Amino acid sequence: MTRGKQRQSGFRGIGRHFVEDIMQASDDEILAQYAEDIGEPEANAARMRAMVERTVLLANKDRLHAARAGASANKTTQPQPVIPIAEARERLRQALASNAHDDSFTLAARKETELSDADVLDMLQAMRELGIIK
Repeated sequence: MTRGKQRQSGFRGIGRHFVEDIMQASDDEILAQYAEDIGEPEANAARMRAMVERTVLLANKDRLHAARAGASANKTTQPQPVIPIAEARERLRQALASNAHDDSFTLAARKETELSDADVLDMLQAMRELGIIK
């Protein structure tokens, strides 16, 4: 055996000895040694819990800030002017008529008279966002 391998073998033996020593110790012995070396286990547990809680709180705040930034980036910068519903329905009819040959408009969208006022306004907004109308 070379000198390096002998040294590694010796370190493994020491490591095994430490592990066996720890495994044979009772819980009370381990707690007593911990209290002597570091301090009271209950106090350390309380510090660790507080640290974990702060970390979770900071992570949640970071996620909230990221979500708010994403939501504000998705908002349109210029609000669309409110138009009378009769004018909105007329604009929708014109858009549908000018795109009648396009199969991407569904049958439901072609039945403008069956749509609620909110649906009409939503469809016009969607068409503006898609660049179909201005």
